[in-house]
Amino acid sequence: MPVVTIGRQVNISPEEEKTYLEVRFHVPADAERIHVAYQYDRADGKTVIDLGLRSPERIVGWSGGARTEMFVGLETATPGYASGDIASGEWAVLLGAYKVPDEGTEVSVSIEIQLKHKRWIPGDLHAHTYYSDGKHSVSEVSRSCLDKGLAFLAMTDHNTFSQNRNTLAKTEELLLIPGVEMTNYKGHANLLGQLDALEDFRVYTVEQASEQLAKGREKGALAVLNHPFCPDCPWEFGFDVPFDAIEVWNGPWRELNETAVRWWQERLAEGRRIVAVGGSDFHGPHPWVQHGRPTAHVQSESLTAAGILEGIRRGNVVLTLDPDSTFIDFQINGTYAGDQVQRNSEHGTVVMEAVIRRAQGDQISLWSDRGLERQWTAANDELTLTCELPQDRLFYRMEARRDMGELGAQVMTCLTNPVYLR
Repeated sequence: MPVVTIGRQVNISPEEEKTYLEVRFHVPADAERIHVAYQYDRADGKTVIDLGLRSPERIVGWSGGARTEMFVGLETATPGYASGDIASGEWAVLLGAYKVPDEGTEVSVSIEIQLKHKRWIPGDLHAHTYYSDGKHSVSEVSRSCLDKGLAFLAMTDHNTFSQNRNTLAKTEELLLIPGVEMTNYKGHANLLGQLDALEDFRVYTVEQASEQLAKGREKGALAVLNHPFCPDCPWEFGFDVPFDAIEVWNGPWRELNETAVRWWQERLAEGRRIVAVGGSDFHGPHPWVQHGRPTAHVQSESLTAAGILEGIRRGNVVLTLDPDSTFIDFQINGTYAGDQVQRNSEHGTVVMEAVIRRAQGDQISLWSDRGLERQWTAANDELTLTCELPQDRLFYRMEARRDMGELGAQVMTCLTNPVYLR
């Protein structure tokens, strides 16, 4: 991760009490996040130094003595600070010398500037709050996701956009992506990325469903067909409607997901390029349904709604059982999941490289349009695979599965989108 680190020591004299000092620093272009931490000797209880932050244009936040650290990002920030474009130029940490002892005090300031860079960002693309039939507030859901190590959450309450008002201020520590779940008696679909993407959920025919999905996409929303083979609420409008991705993994691993993955594999083998996503569909306390189960890891250069949605549209998505479950970092000729390989016509093979992390005896499988190609067992927590493969395939993709003795079943722990060859 490209990071610029700056450390400063500031001596504050008693004569500077009740004044505001600036610790100035330069922010380069393409900055995505600024993190500030400070410390001083508070043992005597007589010293109080407040904290704030200034951009080249204005003061962007103030926490007084309530916090020892803070951050601002493009669309996320510590409460009390405003997110937004991070301009290059002179910024300043503000130190408020509220109470200074007679001997003065020394303040240590640490600044980290994170630059934009491509990486896998974990989040949950399907969850509910008490704005529809969920049991928790947006703040409670956000805290649950942060505690699990997630970086973003899609707001997908049923047939309403009111929950998206929480995304307007963009001051949450968790990136909240606006959305809505079009919930109909013949199927459910998410529209992600717009504050008000759904005009009407009362659709009865394929034509009406297509019209609503098309209108949402015209507004810029990403359309996802949810849990299409759920026995209780399957998608009954068919798959010739306009959509951008399909939810092949909904909540805990179970038969409806197996059916979805089989359907997806068949469509890929026919030559269709369909992006596979997943989401917890969390509503409230449940022994198996949790935020980030599954987790969608999206490759993006920035933690922004636009960056996440563009990564999904490209198919740069890897799904894992939990945020810290098995992860397959998978490439063909240096090309990641979702993208197309630039093949060398002089050779009849391509090179696969895969690093499997946090595996626990998982069975690793390689699939193509011809079906199952190869299998390995990850005996250790990390497994590195390198091999040559025939290039006369439409795609390659990978899975990891694990035997769960307590369930008496094998569950998916990781699923990548395909690398396409032609």
